Amino acid sequence: MPAIATPLDRPPGYPAHFEERVRLDDGREVFIRPVVPADAAELGFELEHADPETLYHRFFGARLRIDEELLRYLTVLDYDRRFALAAFADSGVAIARYEGAPGSDVAEMAVAVKPPWRRIGLATVLLERLQDAARERGIRRLRADFLADNAAARGLIARAGFESPVYQFGVGSVESDLTT
Repeated sequence: MPAIATPLDRPPGYPAHFEERVRLDDGREVFIRPVVPADAAELGFELEHADPETLYHRFFGARLRIDEELLRYLTVLDYDRRFALAAFADSGVAIARYEGAPGSDVAEMAVAVKPPWRRIGLATVLLERLQDAARERGIRRLRADFLADNAAARGLIARAGFESPVYQFGVGSVESDLTT
């Protein structure tokens, strides 16, 4: 696990202070760290083998074209307006990310957790760390869109103090004010 725990190839601007081991509600531990380009192969494997429900809730569809361009987009980050954290056990088990436009203080965020790692506090921890990273970088609001039938997302949003969702055509939209 050393290669997963501490990436050998830390790109410029890599925020090492977001590396941490976390014990979850069920006693299992994960190592959380910012995503690096070297994670592309593992992320590709995880996406290819993800359950359809996870893909549907994360990408609003059960099919995803996984290619080099997508993996580069998901793993080559500036750690400022494009930031992602991954949680690892023996392999990747969850990811949280935000993306904002240059000069904007609002960013879109998303969290995805593999089924065996749900309902034990992992998504909550990742979202808290993601909010910390966003605040450090001048992001004042995080936005999220989610499918209205995604009970896990609704619960996470409620626990994290997001504003009440607005629903339209089966999609909920929420924002969180990071300045309060």
